[in-house]
Amino acid sequence: MRSYTKALSVTLWLVIFAFIGTTFLVWGFRSASGPGGLDPIAAVEGEKIPYAEYQQAYQRKYRQYQESLGDKFDEKILERLNLKAQVVEGLIGRRLLLHEARRLGIVISPDELAAEITAIPAFSDATGFKQDRYIRALQSVRLTPEKFEEGLREDLLIRKVEEWVKGAVHLLPDEAREAFRFNRASVKVEYMLFSDPKVQQATIQKVAGLAKDKKPWEEIVKASGLKPLISDFFSWNRDLPQVPDQERFKEASLAMERGAISQVIQGPKASYLLRVIDRKDPGPADFEREQAQFSNGLLGRKREQVFADWVHQVRGRAKVKIETANL
Repeated sequence: MRSYTKALSVTLWLVIFAFIGTTFLVWGFRSASGPGGLDPIAAVEGEKIPYAEYQQAYQRKYRQYQESLGDKFDEKILERLNLKAQVVEGLIGRRLLLHEARRLGIVISPDELAAEITAIPAFSDATGFKQDRYIRALQSVRLTPEKFEEGLREDLLIRKVEEWVKGAVHLLPDEAREAFRFNRASVKVEYMLFSDPKVQQATIQKVAGLAKDKKPWEEIVKASGLKPLISDFFSWNRDLPQVPDQERFKEASLAMERGAISQVIQGPKASYLLRVIDRKDPGPADFEREQAQFSNGLLGRKREQVFADWVHQVRGRAKVKIETANL
């Protein structure tokens, strides 16, 4: 981004996109040109989203998939990904976050906006920000400063909302240590595989009841009529080729102590009941060595999950109407 060239009209969007990087990035342009430009595709708390804005966002998303997939790009892939719904939900999500920003009283001051603009390398030379370069750069992509700054202000509001939510999330005492133990452990299990849950439903219910009543493993196995399988030691990083639903299986296994018997684990392809035969946990020295990096990563993932859940809740209680006929 530091080597500003004559090809600015081609690269400016990539520069701005990389610099802003918000969750629901659509730039806030309100152009109503083109077919269907005045027809709303949705309304969020009474605020309409025009078709033109949806069309621009759809084209950007389309190009992203086209560039990332290269020769493998196919229109049918977009149908499977339900690209239209992705774009509409992205636009709705953006509006919802802007509504939340107003509700929370979050604002962007003129100084904050100016600082963000002057920090974009495309608008500066070796001596710093240049107003004429800023104007020419926007003109090259047919944007007025007012339009650009409107979109940028919205992006900063969304960023502030995200920071507000994530800033309230912290790790609980010993949360990192327990997560490290779970993540770095390895276990060996004995398990029953129900490869056809529909046909084996009666048996599954029987063993589930015995497990719930904390009956001995041998009694549960006898009631199942199955021969248990025994795994080697495995961890998150080691695959289990003989297990169709590895993620669910590992998640249940690694969370259990030695000798514990699970409830019935239902995966997309099969069901399981298992007992942990043995367990190896990482030592204190392993945690101390990786504590800082692991804790930072865990906190980041926790904040992302909390933010995603919060957005989902906001979406659930909002008044949203999608005009499917206009898409």
